[in-house]
Amino acid sequence: MNSEGKIGVFEAISFVSVITVNKIFFTSVGSIISQTGTAAWYTTLISCVVTVVVFMLVYMLLKRFPGKDLAAIFEIVAGRFIGKLLILAISAYCVFNAGSTLREFVEMIKVYNLPYTPTSLIISLFLVASLIISRYGFQAIARLCAICFIPSMAGLVFILLLSANRFNFNLLNPIGGHGLEKTIMFGLSRSSAYNEFLLLAFTVNALEGHRDYKKAALTSILISGVVFSISLLCYLSIYGYTSGSESISGVFELSRSIYFNRYVQRLESVFLFIWVISSVITTTASYYISMLLYCKTFRIKDHLPILLPFAILVYIVAILPQSMQEVTQKNITFLRQYSLYIMYLIPAAILLLAFITRKKGDIADA
Repeated sequence: MNSEGKIGVFEAISFVSVITVNKIFFTSVGSIISQTGTAAWYTTLISCVVTVVVFMLVYMLLKRFPGKDLAAIFEIVAGRFIGKLLILAISAYCVFNAGSTLREFVEMIKVYNLPYTPTSLIISLFLVASLIISRYGFQAIARLCAICFIPSMAGLVFILLLSANRFNFNLLNPIGGHGLEKTIMFGLSRSSAYNEFLLLAFTVNALEGHRDYKKAALTSILISGVVFSISLLCYLSIYGYTSGSESISGVFELSRSIYFNRYVQRLESVFLFIWVISSVITTTASYYISMLLYCKTFRIKDHLPILLPFAILVYIVAILPQSMQEVTQKNITFLRQYSLYIMYLIPAAILLLAFITRKKGDIADA
């Protein structure tokens, strides 16, 4: 496949942060609140801490093999055959992630904005945009994220600040939610919601070195954790547990309910712009990485001929669920809670195998 190009640390931070934070705009808010109650705002911090631990394991693996991305390391440590199978498994996961995330967005936008527009039409339009962006490679996607990162974060902060006059922190009681044990267990399983830093590990050669990867990945994980926690805290302090757990998109509901004065109200149009752009980027990132891994597996140098076939695969995944309930209860639950068995355990197992077999790169990491 063609070179991923070169990107800076800020572009890498933007890439991971945008596609991770985007989950706060979807059904994640209601799901976390329904599972952990008023403890939702710090449950996500538990997930963040677990992800930082996994990141350090991945960073140790990358340092052990200087100049190699995660896909190449899989083949070196596990052997060419097993390594290729693992890479293909993650490629398939990325296709599933792209299709499921796209369908989740489409179902929500049909509820709030486009109730009569055919689902297939919205999915097709999004995939056309993803296909066009992906044509220009990883560097173009990262730079697009860098352009959208600050406006997206500023828009979210703007919405939360304008909602501040409605905060009632008494709604955060009881502070323990549904119980400490359930909070911790859900926080552990929910850590896979932060797994986008692994996508950057497959394109680590686009950065100047492993230290740049460490800065970018760790910073983006911490940014995402803080944004998730503050957003959930603000949302709970307005809607509480009962109403908060029933919302389809918590942040969208928050933007619709803003009333600062007669001239500043109903700011969902601002949120909608952020929502659409972030969703396109998120779908594009998973869609492109799935092609990238497929090309690395079979030593394909040009990804352009497989743009359409992979777009069709994503479309199939997106169109298969029969309803929004099926999307959230099956697809999204798997992505947010159980995908850690793929995305976290595979790199951890490869690191352990590398230590056991004493395999490492030829030169030390400067």
